[in-house]
Amino acid sequence: MKKKKGFTLIEVIVAIAIIGILAATLIPEVTSYTVSANNTKLRAEARMLLNAIELYNASVQGTDLVLSDELTIENIKERDLNNGEGLKEIINKLKSEELKKYTIAELKKLVEEGTIKPSQESSSNP
Repeated sequence: MKKKKGFTLIEVIVAIAIIGILAATLIPEVTSYTVSANNTKLRAEARMLLNAIELYNASVQGTDLVLSDELTIENIKERDLNNGEGLKEIINKLKSEELKKYTIAELKKLVEEGTIKPSQESSSNP
């Protein structure tokens, strides 16, 4: 009699069940790492942008071109900035569209405290 090589159906089902259990325990951990990494990236971009804004404000000190804390980043991009092309370029290169909705005051809070404003999409979808 010839002996067949291979796995039985029960062995395959047990292996799939074990893989499923491992995946179910690892996916939440990986997701939390992803969220943490995205928050860190957002804070780093905010810090870079805030440094550029402060540099711009220092260069135009004593004029009416100083950027106020109530301005959003989108509004800064649309303003006529005196020698602020570097700032506009940084805003254009931002990968995070979410940061463009922040005001300068919210950027400062994000950099100092790590407080991230809830996104507009998540607040509109219950």
